[in-house]
Amino acid sequence: MAVGIVISKAMKNKMPADEQDGIQDRLWHKSGGTCWLCQASLNRAADHIVADHDVPESEGGITAYSNLNLAHSECNSAKKAAKTTDVRPYLRLVAFAAKRRLKYDGFLDHFKIKPASVVLSRDGDDVKVELPNGEVRTCRVFSETTSHHTFEYIFVELPRQAIFNDDDCQPRAIRPEHAWAIYGDLQRNPLHEPPSCRTDSEQVDEPTRLLMFDGQHKTVATWMMGRETVIAKVYLNLSAARANELVNSIQAKIKKLPLSPFELAGKMSDEWQNKFREYEEAVGSADISEKGFIEWLPNTERTRGKQALSGALIQGILGDENLRIKKYVKKPSGPREAFDVTEQALKAKLIETLLVKDPQSGKGDSAQAARDREAANIVACLNLLSDLAFEVPEGMVERTPQESERARRMVYQASLSYIAKLTRELWFYTAKRSGDKNLMDDTFEDEQWTSLTTSFERLVQHPLWTAQWDEKPEMLKLRNGLEKNQAPKEYFEDLGLELSYLLVGPTDSRFRKHWAAD
Repeated sequence: MAVGIVISKAMKNKMPADEQDGIQDRLWHKSGGTCWLCQASLNRAADHIVADHDVPESEGGITAYSNLNLAHSECNSAKKAAKTTDVRPYLRLVAFAAKRRLKYDGFLDHFKIKPASVVLSRDGDDVKVELPNGEVRTCRVFSETTSHHTFEYIFVELPRQAIFNDDDCQPRAIRPEHAWAIYGDLQRNPLHEPPSCRTDSEQVDEPTRLLMFDGQHKTVATWMMGRETVIAKVYLNLSAARANELVNSIQAKIKKLPLSPFELAGKMSDEWQNKFREYEEAVGSADISEKGFIEWLPNTERTRGKQALSGALIQGILGDENLRIKKYVKKPSGPREAFDVTEQALKAKLIETLLVKDPQSGKGDSAQAARDREAANIVACLNLLSDLAFEVPEGMVERTPQESERARRMVYQASLSYIAKLTRELWFYTAKRSGDKNLMDDTFEDEQWTSLTTSFERLVQHPLWTAQWDEKPEMLKLRNGLEKNQAPKEYFEDLGLELSYLLVGPTDSRFRKHWAAD
């Protein structure tokens, strides 16, 4: 999957003959530089852009200019055979939250919501609720008594602007894919359980905020549906401490729904998920960190704890559905490529080299946000490598012998190790910072991605990947090293493949020393 606008030969052949020539430019002009699905900007130098059917072919949509629009490949893949009108709210939400971890209040601007207080008035077993949109609702008060407390609550239909995020009780950031799953269910079913709110004051006849402490994914999914109201359960006498106890006592018993904002905890084995939960309960969600977790463990368990954390980080990247290089990982059955990558090489030589495995000291949501950005950036870099080095060029049925040889040389373990090293150096140069311990968690502008893409193109185009082995003594030395898996970085540098070449191209002095005459 090369970057830029990619329209397959098969798709072009389906189009009317008079529309085929210049279709990329015409669709680009039609797009206005904006993804048809998520409404975010398109970058022809960094993004993989495809033509999306507005009306799916499965529903009779035609393959013609009038029914085609440009979209990010990832948006097109997420859409599958869904209608644009169904999937667009989710993809816009994803684009809004890109590389950020936001709680409910972080999405208020996206939905153009400005929350305001309500006024509650008690009259015996009823409560009158004066809403910010001017409506008044009368609701029956329900009561439940436990061994610890008497809970009073009402069920009320609330407009969008009546709900605030509960900053004291909501530890988790919203996961757009979870909201998307609920959104899909709401297409067929009613909302099974209402979101829960509490009041920030027990005073009656005075303005109070309704604070949502549970159900933010359901509420976001409801707004994605275009609805203006949601039925909520509102507790009238619930403190922040009791709200936390209520939510935590339930969710601690639900497998694979960790309390922690650290999503990597959910990728650990049951043993380590349970330990992480105990750690969180001991220190509180806001103060958890990778480093803190390891230090909290007994000395005898810290090595295994680090391995569990590292394994979860690696699995998070390997499990990313957007990681395209997985297409070339060796499989027990099915078609094989002449240059298949082993899963162990992908993990050990690429992902582990790019990933910071040392436990980090950052806390809570901000720490997980850094890990999220790191993972997304590693996936983006590996996709660049896969698209440029391994994919069959657009318009061709198969690779040329030269392209196949290049791919074969690049998947040697020593090659992958050196490529990962160069990628890390290139990343820090582009980010204008240094330090091997730093996470790749920068947010690049389009110009930085363009520069990075150009450097990856130079990496793939370097002559050492395709030159005859007996062309130079250094090439023979490299071949022997690759075949024995003993090719240190000096072997590549001696042939002019180093950071300076990636930055300036064939004008680099060391490159010219070996290849200028070629």
